Amino acid sequence: MPIRRADPGRALLVVAGLAIAGPAAAQETFEERKEQCVACHGAGEAEATPGAPTLGGIDAYYALLQLVAFREGERDNAVMMSMVEGMSDDDLRAASDWIAGLERPAPPDEAPDAARMEAGAALSDAHRCGTCHGSEYLGGEQMPPLRNQRQDYILSSLQDYASERRIGARAAMVEIAGELSDDEMETLAYYLAHLR
Repeated sequence: MPIRRADPGRALLVVAGLAIAGPAAAQETFEERKEQCVACHGAGEAEATPGAPTLGGIDAYYALLQLVAFREGERDNAVMMSMVEGMSDDDLRAASDWIAGLERPAPPDEAPDAARMEAGAALSDAHRCGTCHGSEYLGGEQMPPLRNQRQDYILSSLQDYASERRIGARAAMVEIAGELSDDEMETLAYYLAHLR
């Protein structure tokens, strides 16, 4: 199956058009689908399902970029593409505003393994994760937060980048993940998920 390479310029143009078009107005389509968002990604007391990212802490602009990419077919995920199918620009703005209002995920209750955390910190420093994702790994308008994201999701994302199943506007991630061994990916995912 050929790799779908996203056109980041196209997605940015669409998002820029959405930003100029006016304030977000919650649409019925998003309101009807919001509970499905919670069912997969969690919110409040509800936890994300295995393999799905936690959305808390994601900037509204970054969320909007991703939703547009799914709707325009620039990011390949069958579930998400079906979720945003037929959603209007206002729906996507309402969804991204809702995402931005979610609480950041907390670290796991159990104390992390000190040796794994030290090894993860060294990997993060060596591959300059904080350069793009922020020194506290909280992300921003152009980058997702990594701090306390689900460990399984971080690991699967790294694996997808390393195998070039996921490229999009993140060609740098393909190069970085490609340098990591399977054990290093697991260590880095553990570290980011357990930060305190």
